[in-house]
Amino acid sequence: MKRTAFVVGLLLAGLAVPSCKKKDQGQDAQFQQGQSGGMYNPSDAGPMVNQGAGAPDGGAQPVCQPGQPCQPQPGQVPPLGAVGSDPNALQSIIAGALSGTSATIGLLTGGEMGTLEQGIKMKAQTDAKGMKPEGQLMSAKLQQDGHAQATITLEPGKCYTIVGFAQLGVMAYQINVLTAPPMPPQVLAQSKATGVDPTVGANENCVRDPYPTPLPVTVDMHVIQGQGLVGAQVYKK
Repeated sequence: MKRTAFVVGLLLAGLAVPSCKKKDQGQDAQFQQGQSGGMYNPSDAGPMVNQGAGAPDGGAQPVCQPGQPCQPQPGQVPPLGAVGSDPNALQSIIAGALSGTSATIGLLTGGEMGTLEQGIKMKAQTDAKGMKPEGQLMSAKLQQDGHAQATITLEPGKCYTIVGFAQLGVMAYQINVLTAPPMPPQVLAQSKATGVDPTVGANENCVRDPYPTPLPVTVDMHVIQGQGLVGAQVYKK
């Protein structure tokens, strides 16, 4: 009788082992599925973040809710015009602007400056219709990849266009509008990056102050290719 009970016990124990092993395998499979299935799911995420021009320096980004405009984070200024989406290119512009020189303010008579002024006036006839010059001409002689800056102040309720022109020797010239110190560096608007007659905020796409108080900004003149004399004039209405 004792031998029979011992054999029956062994059989029962043998039947119980596969059941435990199956359970363990199931747990392992569930864990592995959790590892491989833990991929990003947009429906599980919070508000989307715009990785574009809002903060090319890698700081706070504007938060974008679906169907609503992006809201800038504290210390950020909303874009004032067209801005490229390549964060590396924007960071390079900011670095160049921070290390650039100050632009010459005011028109020097005769020679190259006269031609520069005429080129800007001609471009303004199509890109700054109904506007008047604001302040004096900004100019600089720059090497390739050189930057020169001047600070202007945007007034609430006004509309601004910045028209540029470059002399012979310059093959690609771009104008950027950035936040002015002590604000964190940020690209707010840009012209095209090709040609010698860039415009920021042409006509109905003019740059406007988004705040009820004056907003200082930096106008950055950047020679992308070539070298020579470049200028920029602000227009306002």
